[in-house]
Amino acid sequence: MTKKPDESATLYDLEFQQVQGLSWLPWVGHGYSERPSNQRLLVVGESHYFNGNTPDERQANRQKWLNYPNYTREVVSESLINRDWTTRTLSNIPKLLFRSAEVDTIRLWSDTAFYNFVQRMMDYKQDGQPERPAWDDYLTGWRVFKEIVGVLRPSHCLFIGVEAAKSFNFGRVSCTKQIGRTWARVAYVDVGGSSIQLIFVQHLGKYFSWRQWNDYLHAQHPDLMSWLGSQAYEQRQNS
Repeated sequence: MTKKPDESATLYDLEFQQVQGLSWLPWVGHGYSERPSNQRLLVVGESHYFNGNTPDERQANRQKWLNYPNYTREVVSESLINRDWTTRTLSNIPKLLFRSAEVDTIRLWSDTAFYNFVQRMMDYKQDGQPERPAWDDYLTGWRVFKEIVGVLRPSHCLFIGVEAAKSFNFGRVSCTKQIGRTWARVAYVDVGGSSIQLIFVQHLGKYFSWRQWNDYLHAQHPDLMSWLGSQAYEQRQNS
């Protein structure tokens, strides 16, 4: 039987369950633990949102997903199984990394880890203006992040969005290049004697230029892009 992309995530679950402030278990692809120590990618999204047509429905959805530890994993899994359903972030990650949507997404996510930085449900308000995380959400997020990377030991962390960098409290954040209105940023965090690179790019929303940001990654982070490119993820193998 073929493994599901996240089948070996439970290798880390005992440690994840000890992380205070972690609402949702990270997605961990079944091949992630077998990756070379210098070729492990953790993608860090921003938030989960709740909505609903009535106040009661909204509150019910908020509580339902907040109290569902596998929610992040289910979101990634559903995006792989059902191509008609995905999120803007998940659908744009292949474009950001490979300049194409035609990649073997099952294989890519089998080798990759993912979780959302903000561990509180955000309100996708009925007026169409999504709630933004508060300063305390980011401070809590960094405490959780430090423990997550202590478990997963990624070599590279790709942050979808730059807001979290403004509250980074483990060292210096460098602004590397301005693309449009957004400054790309980079930082490093030491865990267990290893230095993990944190790469912050523009949030993958409707004004996101994946071509420009892909060029940036190739120019500024050739180590990451070299080993990603060597995996031939661009060759779609799932039908």
